[in-house]
Amino acid sequence: MIGDGKCVLVVNEMEAMRRFLAEVLRLTGFSVVQACDGVQALSEMQERHVDVVVTDYYMPHLNGLNLLRQSQMTWPEIPIIVYSKIEWDACHLTVAHGAYAWIRESIDPGILLSILALAVEPNVEWEFRHPTQWVAA
Repeated sequence: MIGDGKCVLVVNEMEAMRRFLAEVLRLTGFSVVQACDGVQALSEMQERHVDVVVTDYYMPHLNGLNLLRQSQMTWPEIPIIVYSKIEWDACHLTVAHGAYAWIRESIDPGILLSILALAVEPNVEWEFRHPTQWVAA
């Protein structure tokens, strides 16, 4: 499994998207912590070890870009992946500020999983499966 127990913090104000991502990540071996916005995410990062963060851009209280900036001050080694429906200008802004990657939000977790695999273990090999295999029956 690509996750091998690594902890992913999923940050998204939409509960349905958080739960979907959490389930997909758990099925691939990740441990998952969830937060509804950047403020809660920073709190979770203070409370526990996190290997990688997957965050939306648009959130109340502290958006994805500000979460990226603030987390890098304390935890510069933690990769931040922006997984959102943001516009291209904002995409370039997040990458310019040190995001590990920007991925267009989708119900197909294949790209996210491949980027996560690289973020947590650059030498990992993984096998892509059809998206319907990621959805719990």
